[in-house]
Amino acid sequence: MRNLLLLAIFCLGALPRAEAQDKPALALTETRVETRPDGFGGEMSLVTGVVFNHGADAYRQITVVVEAYDADDALIGEGFGFLVDACGTALLDYALLPGDVQAFSAPFELFADGAQSSMHVSVEAEAIAPEWPPLMESPAVRLIARDEVVMLEWLDEETLIYGVGCEDAVFTELAWWRYDIGSHALTEIDHPAAAKVTAEMIERSDAALITQSGEQKPDLFYGSHMTFPPNARRIVYQNDLHTVFSAEPDGSFKRLIHDRLHQHSLRGFIWAREPGVFLAYYFGSYGEPAHYFTADVDGRMLMGRLEDLAPSLTAPGPAEDGLAAVVGWRRGGVSGYYLQYAFGGSELLFEAELPGNNYPAPIMAGDVIYVMRPVEGAPTLQCFNRRTRDLRTVTALPLQLTREARAWAWLSPGGTRLALAMNGPAGGVWWVDAGGSCTV
Repeated sequence: MRNLLLLAIFCLGALPRAEAQDKPALALTETRVETRPDGFGGEMSLVTGVVFNHGADAYRQITVVVEAYDADDALIGEGFGFLVDACGTALLDYALLPGDVQAFSAPFELFADGAQSSMHVSVEAEAIAPEWPPLMESPAVRLIARDEVVMLEWLDEETLIYGVGCEDAVFTELAWWRYDIGSHALTEIDHPAAAKVTAEMIERSDAALITQSGEQKPDLFYGSHMTFPPNARRIVYQNDLHTVFSAEPDGSFKRLIHDRLHQHSLRGFIWAREPGVFLAYYFGSYGEPAHYFTADVDGRMLMGRLEDLAPSLTAPGPAEDGLAAVVGWRRGGVSGYYLQYAFGGSELLFEAELPGNNYPAPIMAGDVIYVMRPVEGAPTLQCFNRRTRDLRTVTALPLQLTREARAWAWLSPGGTRLALAMNGPAGGVWWVDAGGSCTV
């Protein structure tokens, strides 16, 4: 049964009319009208906001309906939309649980002449019995926040900062928070490097340069994946042709690292344990193999060019020095994790059911390799000791991954804790006590 739930009525230039009604289970907050580029050189109008479910049921197949009226209450425009994630992608199969909130976006168009005076926003949704996911928290796994967390940096063993927003956004477009494990204090902050990103710095780096014309297009910066490494001076980013460069923090003294990457979609940079060493990895969508290369910020290629390295079925993780990478392969009927070495050669680490490319990349720290993968269908953290060849299960993980959601993991500087993050409506950030799990 589909229920039409009246969420809100608001007017532009006048106060909304009051209507007698029962209090709806779904409510709108932060509702506003916006204009955005439509991809065809023009602009589109849309209503955005947040849906809050304060009822006892869950709701799925949620559709937001927009109706625009003139001063005579004649309908002059309409549109509809859906719940969306931080990237604006529609969540068509998502069920909003009691107590949850989720953003929505509803494009609309005026189809008749006349000045818009008011707007009526309502929602259609199917009420269903809520199915609560398992709430997994233990002394080894602690929830920090429920947000779409897509970037994170450890400052020390007790302190980290994390960025909330769309996974494709450059770090300056994220909302940043600082978390102290000892006190559990959360503080909203600016990223420590945000002030360094100026118009002059972007122009100097050519991160917003149209290569063919030589003109500057500021919007190109937002697709540059520009990254200030946690353990080195020089920055790393890509240009409009997806060529990867490094530069000084002010954008000067550029160095070419890897070119001819225009056919590949950069998903991010993974920083290795040694200062300035990173792995860049590429795939288009869920289920595709991940191509990659390793290099350092001084411009040295460490494992060869991307086209010379066999792609991984999982997100690849760099060795500490970048001269090898932990990858997922199926070879000769054997599915498992391998160590791929620079310029050829590989070593089977252990046989395993492999996760998709939406799981975190393995993390290599000395003889220890941390992997996150499904074990009997449940997301699980394991560690493998290359010296003893021992594979141990550390803990179950609170991941609810779908084809649209991704997860990441970062090891603290001292190697005692993992930070785990996930985007999507079930996203969040957790810290996991991993100290001593795989050191003997």
